[in-house]
Amino acid sequence: MDHFSVVQSIIRSGLAGDQKAFDKQVQRLLTRLEKEGEDKEAATIRRLLSSASETKELTPSKVEVSRSMVVGETLTSDTIPPIDRETGAQLCTVEFPGAMQTAPIYEKDVKDTIDGLLDEWRHPEALRCVDVEPTRSLLIFGPPGSGKTMTAYHIAQNLGLPLIMARIDGLISSFLGTTARNIANLFEFANRYACVLLLDEFDALAKQRDDPQEIGEIKRVVNTLLQNLDLRRDHGVTIAITNHDRLLDPAIWRRFETHVHIGEPNMEAVTSLVKRFLLPIAPDNGTVSIIAYCLRGRSGADLQRVCTSIKRTLALSGSEHNGPGIFQALSTVLARLPEHDHAPAKLLAHDPDAFVSMITNDSQIAISQQDIAAATGMSKSKISELKKSQRHLPLVEASNAK
Repeated sequence: MDHFSVVQSIIRSGLAGDQKAFDKQVQRLLTRLEKEGEDKEAATIRRLLSSASETKELTPSKVEVSRSMVVGETLTSDTIPPIDRETGAQLCTVEFPGAMQTAPIYEKDVKDTIDGLLDEWRHPEALRCVDVEPTRSLLIFGPPGSGKTMTAYHIAQNLGLPLIMARIDGLISSFLGTTARNIANLFEFANRYACVLLLDEFDALAKQRDDPQEIGEIKRVVNTLLQNLDLRRDHGVTIAITNHDRLLDPAIWRRFETHVHIGEPNMEAVTSLVKRFLLPIAPDNGTVSIIAYCLRGRSGADLQRVCTSIKRTLALSGSEHNGPGIFQALSTVLARLPEHDHAPAKLLAHDPDAFVSMITNDSQIAISQQDIAAATGMSKSKISELKKSQRHLPLVEASNAK
């Protein structure tokens, strides 16, 4: 095998965790490949290094939280969570976020909000000069799969605090008064320890008290919740998450210092997520742009599922991990999915030529015919013909008419 000695050295330095030696050996391999005219292989390695560099830049830095800011005992894996007295169901689970290697990818406004919150905890002394404390309560809302729970883990990890995650199935009881008592017990447990309390599916507990569909019990539950949120202000950090913000009681919003809406990722965020989810495959920018174009409007969770399916399809097909191979895998994956409401995805699933016709005529995506050729494996002459034919128009019009 050519260059086996260099590959062996790369593996050794990687296993030893010697980053300096690893970088040196990779550069040595790149030099050899370029010297022998193996430009394609060298370009692939450079893309992998570039993607790895971007990932490292996103690695979150841990905040040193003062013990005076978050009071309470230390949670351990041996700590027993409280339970519902009637059913024995746990009211929460205790987790220790520490495995997340990279920060979530957000649109700029959301990123600025989350980074700003963490920055408050990095510089509490600056806030005390104006007689305020770091944000202790955060309400995150948005559609399913947008990264709300991941954000809670990201914050807990950065603060270096364990996460107490409320279990809605354990909290809510059919017995009169039991749900309110379970909420009180959950908060009493969380206030005892230095932690982040995560209230997922928050709308199940914090529904509007004047909802005609609800019985009187919901008023008792919401009142108990409001009282405990007030009492928790001087303890740890509280994060609530919901997919249905319109269902929340108006008084609930005032209990949270910061409100963050995490919606569907914009095109820039979709592109970054596609790059991340396709690793260790590092496609060229044209291929990434085509995938992002097809998947625009999907949630982060959807993007991850599709990218994972692309990698599986590519691996089992035996195709090269290049533009044409990925393009074919993407078309195959989209064809297997349920009916699409996004025209580019629908066209690529059933008529790749019509898809190319669409993308070449769309002024909103800046991708050259040369990049399309490299990404799809089609000749430039065919791409030019498809652009002139506008083959996609009848199909799009027919789809819109349905």
